Amino acid sequence: MKISNYRHIHQGRFAILFILMSVAIVAIACGSDDGGGDSGGGSDAPDGFARISQPESSFNIDQLISAGFKKSKTYDVTGLEEATEAYYGFFGPDPYNRQEFEVRFYPTHQSALGAGVSFADEATGEEAVLLKDVQRWDEGLTQRRQCAGNGGHHSGKCDNAKYGDYVVRGNMVLMCQGKDSKDALENCEALLIAVQSS
Repeated sequence: MKISNYRHIHQGRFAILFILMSVAIVAIACGSDDGGGDSGGGSDAPDGFARISQPESSFNIDQLISAGFKKSKTYDVTGLEEATEAYYGFFGPDPYNRQEFEVRFYPTHQSALGAGVSFADEATGEEAVLLKDVQRWDEGLTQRRQCAGNGGHHSGKCDNAKYGDYVVRGNMVLMCQGKDSKDALENCEALLIAVQSS
């Protein structure tokens, strides 16, 4: 085979390989979108459930209480930037198996998306570090923590996040108990359905 023919074939293969790699990179980039923004609905969210929605809506604690939310604590929001109110409580149709929630209210949907999301990210999920010297706002920190049992007599590490995830509805940030994001978002959905129905 002549060297010029070999170079032609080699360059053609390189061009095909380059095109295939480019297509693969674009496909991976497009597939990694978690549906953020106002549409919500990340991969852990229940089908048809938006994590962020209703930008024009305004919620208050009385609406949650009317839906069956049992308010247990009212937090001092000093230091929780832009928040107007924050509460800790329980919800669930079975009084012996209620889930825990923390709800924070803001003046607007935009402030909930800004400062609200920033503080909620810090306190929820597997990556949260719930230590007093790490959290910017430590009011209610005890309620946001849970222990990770090691199967023995001792309860193990007790700075794990109790709230697996959160949602933003209008001016409200709702943090929900759950062993992971999927479980937490299902609990969020149950309470929000009750709020919409009440």
